[in-house]
Amino acid sequence: MTMELKIQGDRINLKIFDKFDSSSFTEFKDICEQIFSNKALKNISVDVSLLKYMDSSALGMLMILDEQAAQAKKKISLTSVPGPVANILKIANADKLFTINLPSGMKFDLRK
Repeated sequence: MTMELKIQGDRINLKIFDKFDSSSFTEFKDICEQIFSNKALKNISVDVSLLKYMDSSALGMLMILDEQAAQAKKKISLTSVPGPVANILKIANADKLFTINLPSGMKFDLRK
């Protein structure tokens, strides 16, 4: 298991560990079903502080999560994004889709 869910009030915290790639798809899909089946949840926080590797399929999965969140009127943010992961997200222009909270407390939020 490379992911963990915790519910706190109207917020769901999804923590992704170690490696996020195409091998994570089934687990990610199951987690998305849990997230969107609970109508009371309004905010999705994706904690990637322990993420060491992600590939383009992981970016695609995050984009799907973002699209589903928008349709369900839920807000999504990426939290505790380590520098190397933040760089990957920035290169892919994902900083225009998500609020990206760095461990230092700084934020990338270039959405218009």
